[in-house]
Amino acid sequence: MYSTTYFDEYQKQFGDWQKQFGDWQKKFFDTWLANLPTSNAELNVSDSFEKALNLQEELVNSYLEAQEKSSQMMLASQRKLWQDYFQQLRRQTEVKSPG
Repeated sequence: MYSTTYFDEYQKQFGDWQKQFGDWQKKFFDTWLANLPTSNAELNVSDSFEKALNLQEELVNSYLEAQEKSSQMMLASQRKLWQDYFQQLRRQTEVKSPG
């Protein structure tokens, strides 16, 4: 019996909380929309979408360029490491062998 009462009370509290949260969301968005600057021009959704899309494209391109440069630097470092390694081995063999 107690668990059923507890569960019913919990559901009621959760329902009340959801209603309060829904009311708060509605009030928030109503206030936000009421305070948007609306000069005689209407909100241009396609222009905003295009600007957002361009920004995303720039971010992706910047990330890819940074990744490309990082990969090039890493490859150059590895190339230099191996060149120095083989050069050092050649020097050591030249010193050891009486030529």
